[in-house]
Amino acid sequence: MYWKPIVELAFCVFALSWWIYQTIKRSKARHWPLTEATIESGSVEVVARSRYGVVRLPVFAFSYEVAGTYFGGRFALLPYITDPDESLFSRMTGRKLQVHYNPGRFEEWYLPDKIIEGCKIEQKIGPHLNSYYPQ
Repeated sequence: MYWKPIVELAFCVFALSWWIYQTIKRSKARHWPLTEATIESGSVEVVARSRYGVVRLPVFAFSYEVAGTYFGGRFALLPYITDPDESLFSRMTGRKLQVHYNPGRFEEWYLPDKIIEGCKIEQKIGPHLNSYYPQ
């Protein structure tokens, strides 16, 4: 069947194109203006489901102000093998962090930090570039 290599090639081209697109979006977002954000709350949430089980991560909500209006977003911390204790949430709540915001669409944001509390920040950089989406 000669069509199978064509499908595989098309998939590879699509995957590479998507990766390049995401890399360009992150690069542009790193040059957006910065503002200060405050972590408002956090909880353990289910962020993925599969036939092997569910993935629960600590997810945090934050807010920031631009031009007199408040906006918000969410991010998770990776890796977490077990559920974090309450001390993580009490340490994080009220914490200040820097966030880049899109000057054309203030609700779009990007966190420049890569690590908080020794864990990688997980944020969606998808079509809307605006938040972490737990399932």
